[in-house]
Amino acid sequence: MKKNNTMEKENAWGLSTALDLFECDPEIVENREKLKQYVIELCELIDMKRYGEVEIAYFGAEPKFKGYTVYQLIETSMITGHFGVNPDGKTGYGYIDVFSCKSYNTEKLADYTQKFFKAKSYSENTFYRKFDASWFEEKLEAEKGRGLKIGITRTLEDYKSKYQNVQMFETKSFGKMLVLDNAVMTTEFDEFAYHEMISHVAVNSHPNPKKVLVIGGGDGGIIRELSKYDEIEEIHLCELDEEVIKVSKKYLPEIASGFKSPKVKVFIEDGSKFIKENKNYDIVIVDSPDPIGPAECLFTEQMYKDIFNSLNDDGILVTQSESMYYHQDLIKKMADFIPKIFPKYWYYYTIIPTYPSGVIGFSFCSKKYHPINDFNRKRAEKMKGLKYYNSGIHLACFELPEFIKKKINRE
Repeated sequence: MKKNNTMEKENAWGLSTALDLFECDPEIVENREKLKQYVIELCELIDMKRYGEVEIAYFGAEPKFKGYTVYQLIETSMITGHFGVNPDGKTGYGYIDVFSCKSYNTEKLADYTQKFFKAKSYSENTFYRKFDASWFEEKLEAEKGRGLKIGITRTLEDYKSKYQNVQMFETKSFGKMLVLDNAVMTTEFDEFAYHEMISHVAVNSHPNPKKVLVIGGGDGGIIRELSKYDEIEEIHLCELDEEVIKVSKKYLPEIASGFKSPKVKVFIEDGSKFIKENKNYDIVIVDSPDPIGPAECLFTEQMYKDIFNSLNDDGILVTQSESMYYHQDLIKKMADFIPKIFPKYWYYYTIIPTYPSGVIGFSFCSKKYHPINDFNRKRAEKMKGLKYYNSGIHLACFELPEFIKKKINRE
């Protein structure tokens, strides 16, 4: 039987999964024999040796707590669950916890459980008990012999959304840190260097930006920066995963403060589809994670064509475009196709110590305006209280090292 090997990869000694089931078949959750059958079959499915028999008890002083509680000792720990019927009497619910110091397949667990109880939907939270819980290690570049290790003091969140694994850590040196699919997205320590540079360079290269779209950016840092401009009247944020917004508002309120702006309108949608149906933007900013999984479509030639069509005749696009040290092939590929779509293209960068290479780059794509020749220095210098961006940085960030200039044919 195929097992989940993630526990070993995570250097963990235990794996814990919590399943919350919604709108179950009430006849199943109130059937003692069915509950016993579920536990026995589940143990067989995920290869767990039962220790003793299934224990089932019905209790609860108040209607909302009444129901069956089930527990089964297994050689490597325990399976527990509580089941009941909702106040409407038409649907049931179930809350199951599986903890084991032996690995198991969480997908099989979730799929079987939903089908057994005929649940219309469920949520799953899986986390690891680790030998060394004081470090987070980003391993996306591990096969190339490089990575990033950050000391953490505690784990605030660790669960799977519909699209990705969402984690929030309290770190020893960088404040709170948001991690998606095991890649660092932002930290309180250095977020300003990213959010200011992806936002202000575009705004101060456009003479009259009024309507801006942000694709991704669920932490709120970009819309926070955009909201500082009186000239901008309307800000749309299209984020695929609502959980990123929720966890950022809860733990990163300073970064997520942009959500309070009356200029901001949030759309929980796929950005690659949203951009085909919404037009007339002066600026589009794509704040994407690495080009894997759900974000892969954001780096395609078709995506850039769709954004081109969504922009006004003098529109500007800025996209997150990876590291000039680690991702030269990707940058070259983009540098080859972007000029076929946008008449003006540049690559620029900023310094981020909590990204594995220490730098991150952006693609500046424009239908009309030049980021240097059309730079609005006066507007840029009106911005007070910024931590990274200024007029000098705006000009300097387009000066590239020789190795990357040659890679993208910039002499």
